Amino acid sequence: MLTRRQAFEQLRHNLNLTDLQDETVATRQRNVRQAVASQLTVVDDFLTGSYRRQTLIAPLTKADIDIVVVLDDGYRARHARAVLELTRKALMLTYPRTPRISRNGQAVTVSFSDFLVDVVPAFRRPWWNSSGLEPTWDICDSGGDKWIETNPKKHVELSALVNGLHEGRLVPCIKQLKAWNQAANSPLRSFHLEVLAWSIFGSSWWSHLNMQSDWQNTCYFFDKARDRLRYELSDPAGTDGKVSAYLTETSRAAAISKVGSAYDRCLRAEAAAAEGDFAKMHEIYRHIFGMYYP
Repeated sequence: MLTRRQAFEQLRHNLNLTDLQDETVATRQRNVRQAVASQLTVVDDFLTGSYRRQTLIAPLTKADIDIVVVLDDGYRARHARAVLELTRKALMLTYPRTPRISRNGQAVTVSFSDFLVDVVPAFRRPWWNSSGLEPTWDICDSGGDKWIETNPKKHVELSALVNGLHEGRLVPCIKQLKAWNQAANSPLRSFHLEVLAWSIFGSSWWSHLNMQSDWQNTCYFFDKARDRLRYELSDPAGTDGKVSAYLTETSRAAAISKVGSAYDRCLRAEAAAAEGDFAKMHEIYRHIFGMYYP
């Protein structure tokens, strides 16, 4: 029977993409960026999302890779939906046989056979109209046919900052929390989960402490998240957005309940380990982390 440390090492391994998958993603995202640039005037493009923050979890077939393409301001006069449609048509010229290329919220999603690529058209927001002192971007909101301010580069910086503060322990913890989120039928959006983790492990009083073992870190998160989920969570990049705005009163209560259940299970797993009942301990952790736990 695996020890707890061996089991969590295997859990880490199960959550990671393989080298071949990483190579596939690297090639695909470069090709997609070139496809847009061949049809539209692009002033900048960059990877963002969980892949860029190194928190993407396997399997690749359930993943999406996020690319921001910053377009020339000449396109800005069009409405948000029109810009998304323009981007969709540009991609269709390069990928005419791809099963589906569709507008999807703030992005154009290219549905390849092995994974999805989300292309997010954006415009650099003028400095006099940005939140705070750092540059931000406007991205499309097809639902309201309007623009949303965001700063994905700042999100990458914040993730790296907190991960470095804890000597690389945050990223594996976030991946394990995403495994829990999947096993619990996704009560939280992935980005919300990450920002919540930055908030919990990156606060000033915690920054003087080191994150502990994987099982202690996830247990600590569930403990603190029970209360923090009761409140709105602002965009840590300094825009006016609320990361938790999608939660209704009902879905917020459900998320709090599921986080509380995960915390209770962590405590039961700890008790089983203390009693030497490792079979029971592993069974409880499988309930928490689902198919990823060995």
